[in-house]
Amino acid sequence: MAARIEINELGDPAHQKKITDAVEALDGVIETKIAKGALHVSYDPLATTEKKIEEAIRFTGSTIKAAATDTEGPHPDLPPPASLEQASVENANHGNQS
Repeated sequence: MAARIEINELGDPAHQKKITDAVEALDGVIETKIAKGALHVSYDPLATTEKKIEEAIRFTGSTIKAAATDTEGPHPDLPPPASLEQASVENANHGNQS
């Protein structure tokens, strides 16, 4: 999954690092990128949620202007997450074992 989160205090490079460090510390976050006035986060929806990402951002003292989630795929500049389909196949195979 990918989330695009607009943050009010995004201009300062030191603050940008604080925000990306906080988000990247979450389990399931694959990659972060700041572009076009927003934080783009590629993450595993089985390990974290957009709400947890937003909480991490707010914990840095930042204010979120807007957030949007793309369920189709990650931001075009971010690598795709591990295949969820492959995980489903592996889980199905484990369930067939006695």
